Amino acid sequence: MWSALLEDAPNNNWVLYIFVGVILVVFIAFMFFSGRKNKARQQEYVEQLEAIRPGNKVKTVGGICGIVAEVCDDNTVIIETGTEKTGKSYVKMDKEFIAQTDAKGPTQLAREEAEAKRKAEKEAKEAAKRGDFGPSKEALAEEKAAEDKSEQPAEAPETPEESADDKKNS
Repeated sequence: MWSALLEDAPNNNWVLYIFVGVILVVFIAFMFFSGRKNKARQQEYVEQLEAIRPGNKVKTVGGICGIVAEVCDDNTVIIETGTEKTGKSYVKMDKEFIAQTDAKGPTQLAREEAEAKRKAEKEAKEAAKRGDFGPSKEALAEEKAAEDKSEQPAEAPETPEESADDKKNS
């Protein structure tokens, strides 16, 4: 197709230059944005590794799942695997071998807060469209009942002797 276009106009090589230029610009833009995304993902992973503390669940690159027992100073962690019944074992490895963790870095926490805020704003807008301007009367009544119930002092449990005496008297 392009060769037929170029054959019709032998003195118009500018079409070829424009085509090659557009392809180059698209390729460079793709590489630029792809690199930025990968850099952000790598930074988030590093923050997650730095946020690992004892008690966090982890999964290693090799597939070992466990709980972090200790974080050492030399960029290593000690992972506890197994159970009381089957027997516990401990594995010491570099943090870099951790593939997944439930630890959250500052970037991930900020993103989750922003997402929760956006969701709350969206729900508020939807409620305003429906005409809901606050909790319903039923919801307020339930909250009031829950507050009243929590404020009441707990009664002492009846002993079996007291309950038997009450039955005899009635």
